[in-house]
Amino acid sequence: MRHTPYFMPLALVSAMAIVQTAHAETFQVSDIRIDGLVRLTPASVYGMIPVSSGDQVDDTAVANAVRALYDSGNFDDVQASREGGVLTFKVVERPIIAKVELDGNKLIPDEALQEGLKKMGLAEGEVLKRATLQSVENELEQQYTQQGRYNADVQVQTVARPNNRVDLKLLFNEGDAAKVVNINVIGNTVFKDSDIERAFAVKESSWSSIVTRNDRYAKEKMTASLEALRALYLNEGYINFQVLNSQLNISEDKKRIFIEVSVDEGEQYKFGESKFLGDALYDDAELKALQLYKPDETYSQAKVNGLKQLLLRKYGNAGYYYAEVNVVPEINNETKTVDLNYYINPGKQITVRRINFTGNNKTADEVLRREMRQMEGALASNEKIDLSKVRLERTGFFETVEITPARVPNSPDQVDLNVAVKEQHSGTSTVAVGYSESGGVTYQLGLSQTNFMGTGNRVSIDLSRSETLDYYNLSIVDPYFTMDGVSRGYNIYYRKTKLDDDYNVSNYVTDSVGGSVTFGYPIDENQNVSASLGVDKTKVTTGPYVSTYVRDYLLAHGGRSTASEDYCSGSLVVDSSDLDGDGSDSDYVCTDSSGALMDLSTYDSAFTGEFLTYNLNLSWSYNTLNRPVFPTKGMYHRASVDFGLPGSDVEYQKVTYDTQAYLPLWDSGFVLRGYGKLGYGHDLPFYKNFFAGGYGSVRGYESNTLGPTYESIYYEATGGTDSDPEEVGGNALVQGGMELVLPMPTKSDWARQIRPVMFIEGGQVFDTESDEYDFDVNDIRYSAGVGFTWITMIGPLSLSYAYPLNDKDGDETESIQFEIGRTF
Repeated sequence: MRHTPYFMPLALVSAMAIVQTAHAETFQVSDIRIDGLVRLTPASVYGMIPVSSGDQVDDTAVANAVRALYDSGNFDDVQASREGGVLTFKVVERPIIAKVELDGNKLIPDEALQEGLKKMGLAEGEVLKRATLQSVENELEQQYTQQGRYNADVQVQTVARPNNRVDLKLLFNEGDAAKVVNINVIGNTVFKDSDIERAFAVKESSWSSIVTRNDRYAKEKMTASLEALRALYLNEGYINFQVLNSQLNISEDKKRIFIEVSVDEGEQYKFGESKFLGDALYDDAELKALQLYKPDETYSQAKVNGLKQLLLRKYGNAGYYYAEVNVVPEINNETKTVDLNYYINPGKQITVRRINFTGNNKTADEVLRREMRQMEGALASNEKIDLSKVRLERTGFFETVEITPARVPNSPDQVDLNVAVKEQHSGTSTVAVGYSESGGVTYQLGLSQTNFMGTGNRVSIDLSRSETLDYYNLSIVDPYFTMDGVSRGYNIYYRKTKLDDDYNVSNYVTDSVGGSVTFGYPIDENQNVSASLGVDKTKVTTGPYVSTYVRDYLLAHGGRSTASEDYCSGSLVVDSSDLDGDGSDSDYVCTDSSGALMDLSTYDSAFTGEFLTYNLNLSWSYNTLNRPVFPTKGMYHRASVDFGLPGSDVEYQKVTYDTQAYLPLWDSGFVLRGYGKLGYGHDLPFYKNFFAGGYGSVRGYESNTLGPTYESIYYEATGGTDSDPEEVGGNALVQGGMELVLPMPTKSDWARQIRPVMFIEGGQVFDTESDEYDFDVNDIRYSAGVGFTWITMIGPLSLSYAYPLNDKDGDETESIQFEIGRTF
């Protein structure tokens, strides 16, 4: 540890320099002169000196003047001399800091570091106090030491500039965090070493530490580990448990740490009697109903704390927002029981005077205010304030939401709620011009916003045009069509596929035009029902390789053939004998088994059909997720029924159920996610079938490739083998999976926009209405892999690598998959 000085600071011995030249007797000051000034003016310095011209002074007064100049903080050295009645102060000014540079600091953000240096007086424009440099070095190195980086080094360099200015450069060598290689607990008989090590926040180094980094020592983690150890014993009744000693041993290379902890377990105690004292307001029976324990049950500090929180919440929900509950235990060492006295002071009922919003630069106050369940002028309620926070987070408009109560001066029974939000990207936008062999030149304009212009309305616009396809879609949803939270949405769309001889269009295409109107009604804070009524007109046009499944459906529902093709049902051979008599012996002719010329056969090769459908969709949803993007806890369920109503060209019924749940694993940052989807349909049009494979289904398999397949009409007619049969989906769907969300190793802003996962999932679609249907659980496909989602300005970007676990011949697999617009 060192720094390069610009001047050597002098002690206040200069206050005695006057002795060398001054006489012991007093004298009258006729003039005061200042030598050595660079940036300060004489007038500003005169005001610092407690001596003026005409004063009668002695040695002590001059020494005090020297001390006053030095104490001003502007000078590195001050000396006084006298010639007759002229008193001269020779000074060396401290330099001004011109610039502060930081180099090598990765763990401490620049903004936080600059703010800390500013508080210590090291900022541009400040006077450089050299004693501060050593303090800064020591303080920063201490910070790194507390994070287990014992070989960290911080140097402060100073570079002189003209006009008594100086640049500061802080050089950081943050080193490596020392790893805990051994934890030794002495004195434990109740719990095994493995139980205690599981309770510790800091862990011994292992293979999992590569991801979790939980073997990196930090003072805060060690403190948390000892608190967790104490909680482990207290929750099993060992109320006299003590940590006698905790010691760290560091290897010579400062890269390994050995932890040794000595404990005294004491004896086990049980719960005794509990009393509720003070101004309880409620009768004992009502408060005892909140108890999490019974007499003679093993004592648990967690249950005591839990009851205290339930009491505070009960009073807080009744308006006693600043209620106090103090727990006083009475320990009986003879009976080994603990009696608990809960002293309750509810205080005054608190009213919310005003709710203030900050940080919503784009979003209107009205959008935030309508999500608040805590109202102005009403009694403050913990439950309503917490619910308000959850509802704001669920909008998906904000990265963070913080609600802080602030007491109103001179009004002890009032608070203001300060709601601070940080907005985040709430949509995607696309402007593109492209070209592909299958579609020619493509123009695309897309906009999807869940918080359109800060109104809270969801707006989606998609305009796409190419040489083969025109697609236009407009969707608008007002989540607060009424003040009661009834939502209303509209959706209109138009899709036109333009067949062109220059482009190969296989299988089939659909031209659709339609629209719908949807209303949603909130049952409570977590449940919602909705109804949607729409009309759709779809025209299906097939290509030459459409499957027999699609052809049969079209012909059974009013479709017709639009083209035919000739083919040879015998053998196609070179006409070397001029069998057809056209004078050519190099063309091809169709012959039978005897070699005789035969006529070509004909089959219908293209079909079309039009379907007008009136749709009714009814749905129910239940949502307790803490936020819509990257949730960490809660669950979501949605069930919907879709009908093709009477009067439609096709009548059908389709039922779908989606679910997902998030469970945080302790305080490790890991989150377990389970998800699934079930679907069943009756008399579904083929273009309404369920599909499986790809993102949102079973990663590792190409999108929509799982399930039943049918050969093309060409191979049916010609008797050939279709090596690439068409995937047509099915009327039944089953899929689900588990994900382990991994914590990011850093807590920076960009890290909160990324979610890495490990997953295993499976799914399949079936055609239960087929004569050949026979359910076999082995038909379900599974995959496992890793992936991540990154929230960017253009929307969520997802990338995954999946390994199919039981793929079979004919399956179309794809290990690396990428998608824009979907989150895990």
